[in-house]
Amino acid sequence: MLKTQAAQWLQAGFLAGLMAILFPSNLSLAFTSPKTSDAPETLSVGGQELRFKDLKNPFRQDSNNLKNYIKEGGITYFKNCFLCHGDLMDGRGLFGDRFFPHPVDFNQAIAENKSESYFFWRIMKGAQGLPKELQPGESAMPAWEGTLAEDEIWKVILFIFDNVKNPVVPDPPAEPSVERGQLVYKEKCVYCHAEDGSGKGVSAFYSSPRPRNFIKGQYKFRTTPFGKIPTDDDLYKMLVRGMPGTTMPSWKHFPEVDLHSLVLYLKTLSKKFAKFKKKGKTHKLIKIESPPPFDDQSLERGKKFFAATCSGCHGLKGRSDGESTKRNVDIGSDAIRPRNLTQPWTFRRGKSPQQLFLTIRTGLSTTAMPRHSKRIFKDRDVWDIVHYVATLSKNNSRNVARKIKAVKTTGVLPLNPDDAVWADAPAFNVPLAGQIIQAEKAFYPTIDDVKVQALHNGEELAIKLTWDDPTFDPILKTVTDVQESPVPPLPPQFQMEPEESEQVPEEPKPQKYPDAIALQFPAAASADGSLPYFLNGDESHPVNLWQWRSHPNRVSELTAQGMAHITEHPESSQQVQSKVIFRYGQYQLVMKRKLSTEDKENDIQFEAGKTIPFAINAWDGNMKETGTRKSISSWFQMTLE
Repeated sequence: MLKTQAAQWLQAGFLAGLMAILFPSNLSLAFTSPKTSDAPETLSVGGQELRFKDLKNPFRQDSNNLKNYIKEGGITYFKNCFLCHGDLMDGRGLFGDRFFPHPVDFNQAIAENKSESYFFWRIMKGAQGLPKELQPGESAMPAWEGTLAEDEIWKVILFIFDNVKNPVVPDPPAEPSVERGQLVYKEKCVYCHAEDGSGKGVSAFYSSPRPRNFIKGQYKFRTTPFGKIPTDDDLYKMLVRGMPGTTMPSWKHFPEVDLHSLVLYLKTLSKKFAKFKKKGKTHKLIKIESPPPFDDQSLERGKKFFAATCSGCHGLKGRSDGESTKRNVDIGSDAIRPRNLTQPWTFRRGKSPQQLFLTIRTGLSTTAMPRHSKRIFKDRDVWDIVHYVATLSKNNSRNVARKIKAVKTTGVLPLNPDDAVWADAPAFNVPLAGQIIQAEKAFYPTIDDVKVQALHNGEELAIKLTWDDPTFDPILKTVTDVQESPVPPLPPQFQMEPEESEQVPEEPKPQKYPDAIALQFPAAASADGSLPYFLNGDESHPVNLWQWRSHPNRVSELTAQGMAHITEHPESSQQVQSKVIFRYGQYQLVMKRKLSTEDKENDIQFEAGKTIPFAINAWDGNMKETGTRKSISSWFQMTLE
């Protein structure tokens, strides 16, 4: 079975898989994009009533300073907007595929003749400024009133319109040149990589991994050996491919001459390229031979190699939970986690066998990923690892659906996440994004995906949540089943003497911030079918939360009326049972409750045949996520069969 899955995984095309992730075909949205006619006649801004039809950008006519205004708008955009709307204004930022409805594609909005005054209204008032019939509770668009000044918003609008009008730098020349590359770089790259190429642009603080530092001349993805500079073709492909799972988009829409000009200019930012040329050196390329047969013997060898050389960082099951990870990861210093190998859609270079081979052979400069030298690892050894890595993922892409079902069954519902009945229950993936809407924000959250399964028997509802987390709260060792990735075997010369290794283990203590996850439901069905604001509701439209915390290990039923107003239900109303386990970088949690309870005032009530909206919040306590620093999902729908 594993062999078949892995073969399918290896044969799948990268682009097709990525498109399926970003734009799943089975999503239907209740949200309707607002029209200009939906705008109110007047806007209350800063204590003044502004007539919508009289709104005009006060900076548009100042032609002498327009270029500076656009640049200032770009700085504001890359501090506040690009994680959702993207570098290319297309709504495909890092979190663009996580929110439903997806962030607005500004290119399309402007093509539909949406005016600058329309943009001012939408940015200033956000989702909560929409009429009820447009389901404002679903939109993740925040109101920037009170956060951004009017002048900042008008300048952001200038920047958006200018970039939509000029997706490429005008007047490309016939031949590439360093001068043209510098011009393109300063127009399109400086907000992330900075004018000097140091990678310290205005977006750097909000990005993980950080933008590339071109001055150092160190590049992760090369066809050259570890520590060597890349070829021109390597740099070209980097620009065309972009970096999936990061804030770096593909620039393939640029004219060829501009792409080659950028390559020439990037090489001037580091002294390494000039020294290489001055010494008359030539590139030594890593050759990729044809892979050996994909058979059981290769898988078995690959499994042994992986356990011995890779699991220390990537973990025994590939979920980036190895022992070394705990010491090496520091998001603040850009020491990012090893790749989660069960999620091939996040592989930066790509997930084809050849791309994986190249990554393992060359290593990734500036990271903890070492090269696998030919002196130690023959080509067959690397291919064996590639074959085994392919078996670590059961899916080539996420199975994302806005509508999921709780299957009706008979008998007692299982509370144990290991119960065999869960193996046959349909699973649905709910994507999560960082909570970047209200302060304090989570710009690079750990938990970006939760698998949901649900069962009911007409009396009770059981929901199983499964999510990857490279670390766990140590206190859980005292109360539930915890299995960690073991320290991999070390070569004899690195092994400690027996007396040095015999240390008394410390008594487990809870993390400062617990790991946590919460299911969110509307507290009551609204008469007009509208949903509460997906971010914990508000004062008039509360939500129920079933929140599990690692310490104490229990589920609490809560009512939220916004992010800052959360109250716990009385003890007599706490009826959700739970059981959690942690295995090799993955939490599995089951929550179970009766469909109907006596506490109609506080508790969400379920009914067979009915659909219940739900959303998910998640916290990685090890990364200091607490309160508003968390991962969040949009509203999804669960129907009880």
